[in-house]
Amino acid sequence: MDKPIGISNLGDYISEMDDITHSDRSYLYRGQENETWQVNSSAYRRLRSVTSHLKEQSDRPFNFLPLLQGYLLQIVNEVRLKYPSTYKRLHPLECMAHLQHNKVATGLIDFTFSQLVALWFACDNNNVNGKVIVIEKNSKKIEEIKTVETLERDLEEFFEANQRQLYLWSPTLDNQLVDTQRMIMQQSVFLVGLHEMDGEMITQEIAIPAEHKGRLRTELAKMGISEETLFSDLLGFFERNSHKHSYDLGLVESHQGD
Repeated sequence: MDKPIGISNLGDYISEMDDITHSDRSYLYRGQENETWQVNSSAYRRLRSVTSHLKEQSDRPFNFLPLLQGYLLQIVNEVRLKYPSTYKRLHPLECMAHLQHNKVATGLIDFTFSQLVALWFACDNNNVNGKVIVIEKNSKKIEEIKTVETLERDLEEFFEANQRQLYLWSPTLDNQLVDTQRMIMQQSVFLVGLHEMDGEMITQEIAIPAEHKGRLRTELAKMGISEETLFSDLLGFFERNSHKHSYDLGLVESHQGD
């Protein structure tokens, strides 16, 4: 991977993406609000925070994989047991996809097919520099899940010891009880198999300076990429109207004007 490229506006970003990508190849994109973060699963981050002391106390190398496998099996089995009407008919990866988009820590790593969606996520948190990660969809390193037989595999098979193969999965959930609107709007795709990605798999990174994030979000909103469109499901409505979110007083003025 070459040195990260810096941009300051949407035009620069689109131009740089045109230079990085090629029309005869496919790419995946991931936006991260903090440029220092590694590319890893939310399950890994959750477990890492509670296993650091185990590494310090052990005289032998700490084997993280069995813990990760056990954790993923536990959350999938628990949700299928407690909410069978929604999850019983879903395969393990399908369960994790729905849990992931409802803020549960899983073994899936979020990517998107959209350069603009990735940029929106990279522009969160104006206090730190962000980045957009570009990965070429290389068939030698990434196997796309195209058959039901592959989708039905046990979770242990996707997270095997010495696993260097990543699996790409684009969920097409049609269960009437599972809302997939958010996945569709974000053009979501998941990478499965590694809890943390090494730098060799990354094609390029684009740095997003903190001071330009607000401007970039404004430019993206003009193109229809905003919190309202990316999180247009009911859960998104709840999140946008929590006490943590600032409120646009213009909405009240507009309503009173009617």
